[in-house]
Amino acid sequence: MVRGGDRFLCLRSFKTDMTILTEKHPVAGVTIVRACASAGATGGMRSAAPLGAGGAKRGLAGTALGTNAKYVANPMATRIQRFAVQSVSRSILPESRTAKCLRIRAYNSNVEIWKSCEFGTAQYAGLQTCGSVWACPVCAAKIAERRRVEVLAAMTAHKAAGGCVNLLTLTTPHQRKDNLVDLLAMQAKAIKALWADRSAKGVFAEMGLVGQIRALEVTHGRKSPHDNGWHPHYHVLQFGGVGVDLARFDVPQMKDWAVRLYLRWAACCVKAGLGEPSFKHGLKLHDGSKAAAYAAKWGLEDEMTKGHTKKALHGETPFDFLRAYLVDSQDKQAAALFKEFAETFKGKRQLHWSKGLKARFAIEETTDDELSTKVEERAVFLGALTVDQWRDVLKVDGRGALLDVAAKAGWPAVQRYLDVIKDVPRGFLSKSEIDEIRQLVIAVS
Repeated sequence: MVRGGDRFLCLRSFKTDMTILTEKHPVAGVTIVRACASAGATGGMRSAAPLGAGGAKRGLAGTALGTNAKYVANPMATRIQRFAVQSVSRSILPESRTAKCLRIRAYNSNVEIWKSCEFGTAQYAGLQTCGSVWACPVCAAKIAERRRVEVLAAMTAHKAAGGCVNLLTLTTPHQRKDNLVDLLAMQAKAIKALWADRSAKGVFAEMGLVGQIRALEVTHGRKSPHDNGWHPHYHVLQFGGVGVDLARFDVPQMKDWAVRLYLRWAACCVKAGLGEPSFKHGLKLHDGSKAAAYAAKWGLEDEMTKGHTKKALHGETPFDFLRAYLVDSQDKQAAALFKEFAETFKGKRQLHWSKGLKARFAIEETTDDELSTKVEERAVFLGALTVDQWRDVLKVDGRGALLDVAAKAGWPAVQRYLDVIKDVPRGFLSKSEIDEIRQLVIAVS
């Protein structure tokens, strides 16, 4: 064990066609992985280029990582990003359940890694989860995908029975100085009044409506030219066409229904104190093709695949705030806005099914907490981590990286990764070094 002096290079064989070249630092137990190819039948090895002043870190066959090194495309890159963004949420909400999500072991459980037979992805079991669709990017993605499956199942069954599904979008006036809590309270009053309105009920009856699924979404316009603040809005999937002639659902009829509903929605908004929404944006009624497209992409965490520099067309989502703060910790506004959002939306439902609709299509009632802990039915158990190993993973913030290693290279590679980060002090390795370790362990496995 090295405790002082200059850094030195040593070799460790992994019983594969590749050899790991490790660089031992003058800190007990600290190892950073480097890789080189074995020299063939002679048993010799190529030496790795040392790290000189200003020198690039070297990877496979001595090439500079990030320049010429080629690795297999990583299908779990988005999942790694989610863990990174979740860590940002933890820093903003240190007392929340999200701060402990997928970090602390569940009662009397081991930290396990399972691999999906269908998708080839890996996931943890035996850890506490927060089940928050609002504050946790990891739980949100998992829950939303399962909710999307439920929505699509209901839509498919309804259409097979001869019905149709339309998409209704409802927005209200909003300004930069609006308080989010007050804005949501007034919107709740307005939409409750709309569902109870006699004229609106008449339109819904003409549409043969039997139920609906309402999604609550929110963006913020701080980067728009006018900065119109928070923009909470509703998307409503309307299950109709029951007991009516579907031929009536043509363009002129849809426009007629939209105008009549807008007039009632505008009146409800004014009465709730929101002001009158514009005719252009306040209410939109789309046919089945729009509804199908919306349902197909909902839950796929489209915003999670956007780069940090990409500008959203319609404002920033709350998770955009997290990504912005991840890139620039001086963006205090992003952190403050996310905290306001998370505290305001805590406990609210993201999807609301009208009474009896789930039972109509035999959709099982499950909570977000249940979905966040669920392991895929067609998954295989790879292995379990010791308490010390899991502590090492948390120290280097390597939860996402470890799952990627497991998904792409299996349990032997997981053990190699754990061996490499064993006893590494917290904050000793940079994010880029941790990512390099992940890639190299996968590459030589």
